[in-house]
Amino acid sequence: MLDINFTTILFQFINFIILAVVLYFLMFKNIFKRVQERKQKLEEIKQAANNNLEETEKMRADLQKQFENAQAQIDEKITHARSELEVSQFQIIDATKIKAEKIIKKAIETAELEQKRSMEEFNDEITTSIIEIVKQIFNKYSPEVIHNSLVQQTNERIWELGKKEMDRVETIRRSLKDREPKLSIETAFPLSKEQQANLVRTFSALADKNVSIDTKLKKDLGSGVRIRLGDFIINNSLDALLDEIKKEATDEANKLVDKISGK
Repeated sequence: MLDINFTTILFQFINFIILAVVLYFLMFKNIFKRVQERKQKLEEIKQAANNNLEETEKMRADLQKQFENAQAQIDEKITHARSELEVSQFQIIDATKIKAEKIIKKAIETAELEQKRSMEEFNDEITTSIIEIVKQIFNKYSPEVIHNSLVQQTNERIWELGKKEMDRVETIRRSLKDREPKLSIETAFPLSKEQQANLVRTFSALADKNVSIDTKLKKDLGSGVRIRLGDFIINNSLDALLDEIKKEATDEANKLVDKISGK
């Protein structure tokens, strides 16, 4: 049978307890303290890591928000740029359209002016040709009859002037106050003595003083006379009459051209 010595066992147990206590204070206490310190340090590291993670998350959220804001601004600028581009395109189109309309309008006006000018030139040529033909007919068939009639008509016009336009007559007389009253006559045909006497008497009455006479033959008048007394000039010749008819015919033709052109 196994002999158990309880005293020895108790003694050994006490020794174990003492050894355990000694080891605790000598070794395990320091190890435990280090473990606790390490654990605390790990907790601090973990807490710092958590704090860093929170800050990182916050920074990430801020960056995301900034990115979204930046993206929104970019989108807004792109939209604004597109709008401005569309407006610019419309403005360019409108400006081009207006410019084209102006060019077309100017081209039409230029064409109308050119057409009007051509028609006026044509009318002038036609009128001039007709007047020349009429002048040649008058000169061929009854030049002296027309001439004498125009000379007589000149006398009558001056006497009529004295009856109806005394203000003008006074102006002519004042202009001759310090000047020699010389009657310069250009005539298509030689004047008879009677015609010269009548003209001197008529213009002397106009000037209210005796006038001298100077005559020159001028065939291009066709018929009639052109007379100058001081600053007063009267042209009662076939050439002047036809020029007046030509001017009136040209004016009427131009009015017709304007009417056709819609102006």
